[in-house]
Amino acid sequence: MSLSTQTLKIVVITAGVEQYGLSIEHVASIERVLEITPMPEMPSDVLGIIHLRGKVIPIIDFGQLIGKGKTEIIDQTRIVILQNEESFLGLLTEAATDVIDIEVDSIQSPGSFRSKEDSLIQGVSKQDDHLIIVLNCPVIFRNRNL
Repeated sequence: MSLSTQTLKIVVITAGVEQYGLSIEHVASIERVLEITPMPEMPSDVLGIIHLRGKVIPIIDFGQLIGKGKTEIIDQTRIVILQNEESFLGLLTEAATDVIDIEVDSIQSPGSFRSKEDSLIQGVSKQDDHLIIVLNCPVIFRNRNL
């Protein structure tokens, strides 16, 4: 008799030396950086919008979202398009490096003072010799007034 372990497939993105995970169920695509049209009266972490496959998608600077500062656009920089029901949102990230499976049991609570449903961080998972901060994608959408 074998015991099955539940896994979560995540896209690994980076900000500085830290690695973050986005559940693949919320990732619609990963794109090279497109021309971003600035929009007035947006929060400072909202860079503007892009037009992709017939949709207008707001773009958030992931570095600013997590308090790391502006994301520098280099060859590895990517826009990760997130989808939540009918809404789309792009995250400008330093890199989208991998798609991996992690065991759900390996995700530990970050010990946040906020309630789990409001926290951007779902948990932290140790993979080999490094930590991956697993993000709560629905919170990214819920906290946006775009």
